[in-house]
Amino acid sequence: MSTDALNQEILQVSSQLLDKSRQAQQEQERAREIADSLNQLPQQQTDARRQLNEIERRLGTLTGNTPLNQAQNFALQSDSARLKALVDELELAQLSANNRQELARLRSELAEKESQQLDAYLQALRNQLNSQRQLEAERALESTELLAENSADLPKDIVAQFKINRELSAALNQQAQRMDLVASQQRQATSQTLQVRQALNTLREQSQWLGSSNLLGEALRAQVARLPEMPKPQQLDTEMAQLRVQRLRYEDLLNKQPLLRQIHQADGQPLTAEQNRILEAQLRTQRELLNSLLQGGDTLLLELTKLKVSNGQLEDALKEVNEATHRYLFWTSDVRPMTIAWPLEIAQDLRRLISLDTFSQLGKASVMMLTSKETILPLFGALILVGCSIYSRRYFTRFLERSAAKVGKVTQDHFWLTLRTLFWSILVASPLPVLWMTLGYGLREAWPYPLAVAIGDGVTATVPLLWVVMICATFARPNGLFIAHFGWPRERVSRGMRYYLMSIGLIVPLIMALMMFDNLDDREFSGSLGRLCFILICGALAVVT
Repeated sequence: MSTDALNQEILQVSSQLLDKSRQAQQEQERAREIADSLNQLPQQQTDARRQLNEIERRLGTLTGNTPLNQAQNFALQSDSARLKALVDELELAQLSANNRQELARLRSELAEKESQQLDAYLQALRNQLNSQRQLEAERALESTELLAENSADLPKDIVAQFKINRELSAALNQQAQRMDLVASQQRQATSQTLQVRQALNTLREQSQWLGSSNLLGEALRAQVARLPEMPKPQQLDTEMAQLRVQRLRYEDLLNKQPLLRQIHQADGQPLTAEQNRILEAQLRTQRELLNSLLQGGDTLLLELTKLKVSNGQLEDALKEVNEATHRYLFWTSDVRPMTIAWPLEIAQDLRRLISLDTFSQLGKASVMMLTSKETILPLFGALILVGCSIYSRRYFTRFLERSAAKVGKVTQDHFWLTLRTLFWSILVASPLPVLWMTLGYGLREAWPYPLAVAIGDGVTATVPLLWVVMICATFARPNGLFIAHFGWPRERVSRGMRYYLMSIGLIVPLIMALMMFDNLDDREFSGSLGRLCFILICGALAVVT
């Protein structure tokens, strides 16, 4: 199949795939509407029967044969017939709701399976097109390079075209890989949207039973917690802008080809026939590569637009789930109630946590953190910052002594002295929180190890608290901001900072553990170990305050 035929077939299959995806979504919406109508049917039936009974009562009390009474009788009879038909219609809708829901579900599954088949066929067509383009480009490059090997002393402008063509060929390969990745992201976004809408339907259908079962609320919360995160459209916007810039560059290279035919040799002499033949072959190959890149760029831009639309649908579905969660699960407990067996649950979950290959995961995550350039450079920078902070401690202490000696003196005390003390105090207190934040970032980047990622989330969440506590400790020095500059009583400052070690050594690790349990394995440890951490945090805060 030729390239043009493949492009035409890809457009047709893409259109069919879009129709099938829309059909599957419509069937899901229809099933959801049926589920919503089931909640309203009992009230509608009650209202219709009440109106029908009222009209029949009025018909029984209507007497007389005057034209007015006859007209009222006819009107009431017509209303009675209408309401009887409405009651029958509502009863029929209630009886057929399950069948209509099942039909909508089957149609949705059928459309989804057809969509999967079309998607697989579309992916095969794209792979064939990309392979064909790459093969043609490689053949053209090999032929021009073979011609160049048989010729000597080529002008530098002709030699430069070999490099440009190789770069264009590499760009074509990267474009094909990116196309495959975008197609995979489209499939993922579609499947995630279906997953979110199914969770939304389940949440709405089961909401009426939440009051009678805490386990149901816990299961629904766990299902909502497993849903994907909100997509980020900014990355797609940036990539689409880069594609437009690349298109302008490729068009500029195409427009420069007539000028390249006017190049000369280094001594100003015109090109020989052999050199002209090599140049024409290069320009022809370059033109084919540029046309392929332009066509592929347009296709990639279209697919990115489709991905953006799919992400928008996923975002809308997630917003609906969030609204339904706030509506139905706001007053529903997300953990089991405490019982007499709670201490036993703590011991069992602690044993399970240790049996999750904890130390092995942390060791492998540490190795991954120390061998990845995305994490080793920030970690190395944070360690250098901590070393500089330790080295400069004595200079900072001398600075505080000099500043405290100037406070209260008319000729030496000024506002900038307090600002400088504030600035250097914050700067000296920052290295350890920066190192703590870097460790959390490195653990979060170790994605193959869920326990390490959960610990990284907990470490990152405690950075602001750690930073505030360490800044306050620096301010509370004898020559620091609180005592020397603000004039606060030394005893009161010492009393406020006497639990500094408890804050650093107990409260911060407990908050880190609480956040870790909240993000680990669908919150299965939140009801036992997480609750224990929360109780200990409350006790520690009660002691501190």
